Amino acid sequence: MRPRSNKKSQQKNNVKLLRSNGLNFVQNSKQQLQMNTLVSSTYSATRPALTHLLRWQEPLATRLRHRHALPGLVANRLLNVELGLYLLAELLPLAPPHALPDLLNKQGVTYRQRPIWSPRQHRAFSQAQTLLSPYRDRAAWYKALDKYTTLSPELRTFSVSSRGGWNPDISSHVLRDRLSLFQRALA
Repeated sequence: MRPRSNKKSQQKNNVKLLRSNGLNFVQNSKQQLQMNTLVSSTYSATRPALTHLLRWQEPLATRLRHRHALPGLVANRLLNVELGLYLLAELLPLAPPHALPDLLNKQGVTYRQRPIWSPRQHRAFSQAQTLLSPYRDRAAWYKALDKYTTLSPELRTFSVSSRGGWNPDISSHVLRDRLSLFQRALA
């Protein structure tokens, strides 16, 4: 009889072990399922909004690409840099063009000494933080500015001197088109 009781106790221990491991397996499976559901539902909910945010420049970028025979994504990059310069002109008119990363990261002297913004300006800033997130990196912004200055003056809306400002060589029609595009993107 003794061997049977050992066998029974061993079976009971095995059942307990299986139940506890099985329960852990079930709990882990439930957690993974919840995490997968959370990730997939978040992804599907944010994807259309993100796609919409990235398409803000597309009608004008296509026109620029065809009119000036620009290769690849040069027109898109041009408009992204100009959106950053427009944001600076709207929120910190006296700041140099190199101050955009400080503004987007909410750091630096230019951000701390900013004037009081209206609710519209706060919304524009919030939208710009999403659209211009690659330019939070100072090196990426400086590189983009350097490439922007190599473009033809007839393409550029802004002057990238230490004072900034509008490019005097650009026509009023082009200026109006770009400014309305930037206003709609940051609305």
